[in-house]
Amino acid sequence: MLNYSKRPNVLCFITDQQRADHLGCMGNPIVRTPNIDAIAKSGIVFQRAYVSNPLCMPARATLFTGRTPRGHGVRTNGIPLSNNIPTMVEALRIAGYRTHSIGKLHLNTFDTPRGVDPKTLKPEKFPESRWMWINEKIKSIPTPYYGFEKVDFVGGHVSYVFGDYLNWLKENYPGMEKLLLKENALEKPSGADQCYKMSLPEELHYNRWIADQTIRFLEEAKEDSKPFFLWCSFPDPHHPYSVPAPWCYMYDPKDIPLPIRREGELEDLPPFYKKIYEEGAPLVSGLLGASKMPDKHIREIIAMTYGMISFVDNEIGRIIKKLEELGLRENTIVIFMSDHGDMMGDHWMVRKGPFHFDGLLKIPFIWSFPGRFPEGRVIKSLVSQIDFAPTILDLCGAPIPEGEVPEEPEAPEMLPPWPGKSLKEIFEGKLDKVNDYIIVENDEDYLGLRLRTFITERYKITIYPGKDFGELFDLNEDPQELFNLWWEPQFQELKKNLILQFTDAYILQESTLPRRLCHA
Repeated sequence: MLNYSKRPNVLCFITDQQRADHLGCMGNPIVRTPNIDAIAKSGIVFQRAYVSNPLCMPARATLFTGRTPRGHGVRTNGIPLSNNIPTMVEALRIAGYRTHSIGKLHLNTFDTPRGVDPKTLKPEKFPESRWMWINEKIKSIPTPYYGFEKVDFVGGHVSYVFGDYLNWLKENYPGMEKLLLKENALEKPSGADQCYKMSLPEELHYNRWIADQTIRFLEEAKEDSKPFFLWCSFPDPHHPYSVPAPWCYMYDPKDIPLPIRREGELEDLPPFYKKIYEEGAPLVSGLLGASKMPDKHIREIIAMTYGMISFVDNEIGRIIKKLEELGLRENTIVIFMSDHGDMMGDHWMVRKGPFHFDGLLKIPFIWSFPGRFPEGRVIKSLVSQIDFAPTILDLCGAPIPEGEVPEEPEAPEMLPPWPGKSLKEIFEGKLDKVNDYIIVENDEDYLGLRLRTFITERYKITIYPGKDFGELFDLNEDPQELFNLWWEPQFQELKKNLILQFTDAYILQESTLPRRLCHA
């Protein structure tokens, strides 16, 4: 019988499209995040945590499966994660954990297939589709769902949220859902792209609902003998940029510094950057329009984003307080992270797309376990989203799900099942690093690009197969990534060496699953 009393609970907070440097504990002097900062103070902060892919669905699929985007097949947004791929959550459930998701998941699509009448589709095949929820074809996420025994679902973002939260709002406060919309803003919008002050009261906002549902779960878990894995996922600060009072008034755009960029920078980058900036590219993932906008609008977007983050921080504080009141904190691993970042005007770009700069690729990655993990420790070595799932299973004593395997290994020297590394020995103080490099994948179908980025402790190189352009940055000499060295004559030998290193690393990350069952 499993000894539940010795197995840790896991409470994972995740935000959507939040940069690593949009936290006080990551050095931001303006945004106020006291509750997340307190988690950081009580645990370990990874300063160089990177995404596997800078888009929601591929990044989240990696977090749940432990596989690279090419390994799990969700290589870009709009591709559902196959139910045939074992997940870390299902492994925990089989090992005796109570598994629960509250908020955003995005392991299946928010839309339905293009050109197909949604009425002809099976609702259970698209359980996260907005059309299915709005038209009451789906009234709850069918469970188990990728290993979750229960799901309190919030799909979409800000003005177009749907799911269990919106149904709750409509049922209990009829008509208030209209206050989520831009046309009912507290004030006339300034014209900053997708930016407005929401008139919905904070107590009816989905952030509060997610926190309340999480607190309710913790109260129930207190009476349960099983350990739990709880996924608490906030849709903010993803665009549209909007938040209720008082959070929408918390930051004055005039106090916001301009983003990282330099005049003439676009001339040194691949040509699609300038095209997007000058002409707009409404189909680039997450861009939805031209990135060329007045500085005052950029400042307003950042200020509203800070307000969104501070509201989430407030709700996390409420949850942590309840965790402590229930006596669960000392046996609960608390994690705070994001699925990917946001350009926020850096290098003249906004939101996300095929832009492999740190603002988009680096994420918050904070782990706290009082009495077990060191407090106030900062790790500067490289970590990746592919390290998340193996670390969780290692800490919880659950095996990596490999699918069908023989009773005796056919090949004793076979490689590990997942490409990521457990961070447990970093937490125990035995190691300072587990990775020498990071690989980021990004298939931008709208532009016909398949780009790959290779990051070492010092360099970052982005390759566009089939194209003569690329990006190369010396992160020691140019930490803000302002000077692309791709074409510089004195760096051509370095470029060749990095591409060779990348080739080896890329092949070593290829999936080793399924396992061979016999000799032939």
